[in-house]
Amino acid sequence: MTFSIGFAYLEGERLNNVVWSLERFRCLFLRRDSLPGVIIIDRDLTLMNAMKIVFPECTNLLFRFHINKNVKAKYKFLVGQKNAWDYVMDAWGSLVDCPSED
Repeated sequence: MTFSIGFAYLEGERLNNVVWSLERFRCLFLRRDSLPGVIIIDRDLTLMNAMKIVFPECTNLLFRFHINKNVKAKYKFLVGQKNAWDYVMDAWGSLVDCPSED
């Protein structure tokens, strides 16, 4: 299950601003063993670098929306026909929704 835990309005998207915000967020956890194991983010490079500093033990995953958007942007031109593209996207959805690696 995914859910939003917080939002921050920052003066700028510089690394020091994002690190400061994530450090404030980390302070909300009362015990070290209650830190999140996985955090899902978009592909903001500043946020990705800040996560490595503040949550080095945490696994960072990209938000599925952004992955799908990149698949469409990078590969749609390779498939010329609409029905073929629909088939490719259905297969991609099945792969992503697969409950196991098998």
